[in-house]
Amino acid sequence: MIRQHHVEPSLGGDMGMNEAVTSILPLIIPLSVGGIGGFLIGYAVKKVYRPAIVAGAFIFSLLYLAYAKVISLNSGELETVSTFIVTFGSSVIALLTSSLLFMGGFAIGLISGIKKG
Repeated sequence: MIRQHHVEPSLGGDMGMNEAVTSILPLIIPLSVGGIGGFLIGYAVKKVYRPAIVAGAFIFSLLYLAYAKVISLNSGELETVSTFIVTFGSSVIALLTSSLLFMGGFAIGLISGIKKG
């Protein structure tokens, strides 16, 4: 009986296919997740930016009317909401900038999503 030796394909050197994929995987995952997330957010931003501008103009008008003392706003509640928004926004930005690969994938995906939306 003749024995046959099975030779694993390699991607350079003595590294096998599984080892090559395992070594590249930590680079691919944040890049892919960032790209997909960026695309979805870019697409959504493109679809809702006009209503957001209208809502912003409405809020600005309310703030102006409160400044002119035409209406009164609950400043304590307004401060609570604005503090929450700033805290949430800063934590999202910290998450996005924690990984350079994620940030790069996110930026490319965001631009693609805005173009497609």
